[in-house]
Amino acid sequence: MKSGRLLPRCSRASHTRAFAPTLILLLTGCASGGPARFWLDDQRRLVVSGPMVGPFDSLMTLAPELCTVVKQLPGATAGNTREGQEYCGVIYQRNFESAFYASYPSTLSHPLPLPGGRKSCKPPEFVSDPDARTVDIYADYHSHPAITGFSPEDLQARRQRYYFRLMFNPVCEIRLYDFQGRTVFILEGGQFVPVKRITDDLRGE
Repeated sequence: MKSGRLLPRCSRASHTRAFAPTLILLLTGCASGGPARFWLDDQRRLVVSGPMVGPFDSLMTLAPELCTVVKQLPGATAGNTREGQEYCGVIYQRNFESAFYASYPSTLSHPLPLPGGRKSCKPPEFVSDPDARTVDIYADYHSHPAITGFSPEDLQARRQRYYFRLMFNPVCEIRLYDFQGRTVFILEGGQFVPVKRITDDLRGE
């Protein structure tokens, strides 16, 4: 999937790189007067800016740093409480290069609440990266504010937009779902180790 250089409606500022201490202000975008980090385009498709972290030479090295950054955001470690917040972004490659980058996340959620106070967010569809001539989205990622693994909803076939899905929780347990292989992996010792096979695409089990 490729994206053009789309501009947020609330800001014409250039997309500057930011480090962890300033992420909270930048993600709130218009409310704080800074550049927006996610928005809907004219066709109501979710766009995120990037990169937030990167470049990294592999998903195994990118994922722990990504978790460390996202867990500092508001509500990211608050559990399934009213204050809890799930964040969704994408991992991508640009300009036909092998390095991996992670976008800023979005907080836009699905309209229907989940049982037990669980949180949700919508995977982005496009990336706006000022240094990218081409963008190839490799995986989506999302955080869980509670110490949990993939939910059945996370693994349902109808919810898969990309070949891979990465998730992590407040203690940075990192899991990967390979949709083609129908296999769940967990990151241990710098490697993804298979832990579960999905046999029911409809139910995600």
